[in-house]
Parts: sequence; C-alpha cells; structure tokens
Amino acid sequence: MADFHHQDNKDIASGDSIRKILVVDNDASTAELIRDNIAPDGFIVDAVSADDNSFSLNLAQYKLVFINLGEETESGLTLLEQIKQLDDGKKTAVIAYSVRMGPDTIIGALSAGADDYLIKPFSVREMRARINSVLRRH
Repeated sequence: MADFHHQDNKDIASGDSIRKILVVDNDASTAELIRDNIAPDGFIVDAVSADDNSFSLNLAQYKLVFINLGEETESGLTLLEQIKQLDDGKKTAVIAYSVRMGPDTIIGALSAGADDYLIKPFSVREMRARINSVLRRH
C-alpha cells in the first residue's frame, strides 16, 4: 500500500547544490506523487513520458533518474540501458521501479545499470530511504 504523506528527512536535501531528479513514467499521477513527496526536501523534479526522448539531451543535470520499467519490461530495460549509455561518466544514479515482482525483472534492471529497484506500490518512506542510500553512493 502506498504511503503518500510527507515526512521530514534531512538526509535527502543535504548538500549545497540544488538537486534535480527526473521521473520517467507514462503515468503522470505516479510522477506527480513522487514529485509532491520529495520536492519539499529541496529537489527539483522533472517528469517525462518514457516515449519522450528529449530528456536524453540534458541527462547530466540530474542527480537521479526514477524510471518505471512498465508492463513491457524489455522496452523498459532497453530505455534504462540507453540512459546509462548516455550518462558517459555514470554520474547519474538510477532507481528503476515497476509492478513486476519477479527476481528476473529485478536482476535484469540491476544488470542493465539500475542502482536500486522498487516494487510498486511502494511507500514514500521506502522511496526516500532508497534515494538517500543511492545518493550517498554517488
């Protein structure tokens, strides 16, 4: 069950620079929920559809990309691989998510370059903890 309430978490917005997150999801409501729950922590959140490749031109400006692998996991994994290829220095962290729960999907996402994986529906607390964890490593 999703938990969409804001809770204070000072780790998420630590640092001097403004942090930008890109959400790649065809479901605008999911992107909006992610934005609404992490923007108060000092993030600027942009959202694009998985069909919109315009984000690839400016990938370097993002600290983190959230990508929904969607129902068609293979196309989601291909997009994830493209994001990692565009990110020449591998500086942009990636968290993949989807409703698929099988180990093959998770292993596929991690093998394609994801730094972490969330299963939908996910709690906001878990999402924020994973953001902190991934950004500490990047």
